[in-house]
Amino acid sequence: MSILDKAKHDEWKISHTFDTCKLDRKDYGEFLSSYLTGEKNGFVLNLNGSWGAGKTEFLKRIYTHLLEQKHPVIYIDAWESDFSKEPLTVITSELLTQIEMFNNGIGSQANTKRLKLFLGKAIKATAVGVAGYASKKYLDDSTIGSNAMMKFFDENPADFMKKLTAEYSEQIEAIKKIRECLSQLAEVLETNYGANLPVVVLVDELDRCRPTYAIEMLEVIKHFFKTKNFVFLVATDSEQLSHSINAVYGQNFDSKQYLKKFFDRKATLPSPDIEGYLAAKSIDYSPYRNLKLFPNFVAGTIDASINKTVSLLAKGYDLHIRDIDQLMNKFESCLRIANMSLSKSQKAQYINYPALLIGLVEHDKAPEQYNARTSRHSPVPKIHNAAYSISDDFKLNDFIKQSMNNITYSRSLSTDSWGEERIKYVLPNASSIRTEIQTSTTQEYRDFLTDSLNNMQYDNRDDCNYWNWNDMKKVIELAGTLE
Repeated sequence: MSILDKAKHDEWKISHTFDTCKLDRKDYGEFLSSYLTGEKNGFVLNLNGSWGAGKTEFLKRIYTHLLEQKHPVIYIDAWESDFSKEPLTVITSELLTQIEMFNNGIGSQANTKRLKLFLGKAIKATAVGVAGYASKKYLDDSTIGSNAMMKFFDENPADFMKKLTAEYSEQIEAIKKIRECLSQLAEVLETNYGANLPVVVLVDELDRCRPTYAIEMLEVIKHFFKTKNFVFLVATDSEQLSHSINAVYGQNFDSKQYLKKFFDRKATLPSPDIEGYLAAKSIDYSPYRNLKLFPNFVAGTIDASINKTVSLLAKGYDLHIRDIDQLMNKFESCLRIANMSLSKSQKAQYINYPALLIGLVEHDKAPEQYNARTSRHSPVPKIHNAAYSISDDFKLNDFIKQSMNNITYSRSLSTDSWGEERIKYVLPNASSIRTEIQTSTTQEYRDFLTDSLNNMQYDNRDDCNYWNWNDMKKVIELAGTLE
């Protein structure tokens, strides 16, 4: 039986491998694993990635990959233990439990018993009491260890200091012994199973923890676990973690500089290829084949054009993987409603899907812009990377602006047969779009404009429903109830 079969999360070897990674992070994962296992003795690497960037999925694949390389690996979800008041207990218990699973009791009984003994000494009431005093003084949180402190302060000050000194010395010795025991347990894995060292400890979800707990966890990892044969990979949203630290120490505290002391090196999770990710997800659009989704401006099926649109919106609105997953779920829910409308009315449903996607994103990410939008007013989009070039004369800002204009009515004056002026509200003038098509040097932009124009002719036909902003707004707000 291999190490892979004894791991706590051995089920990940099926569900989470780099060969099944839709974000194409295999090369980076293997590089980072190689770099990490080349270090030793308590090395701590920080993997930075923003909320929704896929850190947890990446760590699970790192876990499986390291096991395949015969490295014992331990995964700790810090947020799961956020209710605890003692990170030292959490980390040591997880290390002990998961290493015991690898060892299967062979050659490790004596070491694990010693480890449990020293762990008990390291986290005795004295340590908790001192933590309570420090919390009250510096963090204004008297709940931690307060009962222990009451007992201590009832004693004679001289006796208290004597006991504190003795307990402190015992604790320092216990910590030293824990390090030795962990190192020896790692060596047992090497001897009994041919495991490759170091043992790699993956710490996830730290930025979701209570600020005080997150700080204590980092302190434990950095100062307590300078242990032979162990290295750590701590995944964080560094920006969010900085805010947590400022919540404890004040807004003027240099939290980013403070964080640097906990990590030996920092790595950043690369941005994924969104088009590739969506293509790998293979969303099934066949249930919506009777809807008139347009424009089709990428060679191939409408799927490719939708994927291209979502990748562009990810650049414009700073969307992450989790945002995109939610967006696509909401998008499909809107298409299901469109199918219902088709079934009830028997009218062809013409849907400018980029406009629908933009509306869904604005509803979530840019509510002011969303609320300012009406069927007769399309505000100038406020986006990141507005000047990003899709191709030569096809800018991201133009793509978003034109998509929304194509579902927005503008005022038009016309003269009837009696010579009287009439006010009408119409979609963008076809001749101006044709002029832009003729002057464009980019095939992709011409296709985008041409297909949009071809479908706009179905507005105000009795047998068709050309979705304007009001139609989209209804389904967007229904979909907005989904999380």
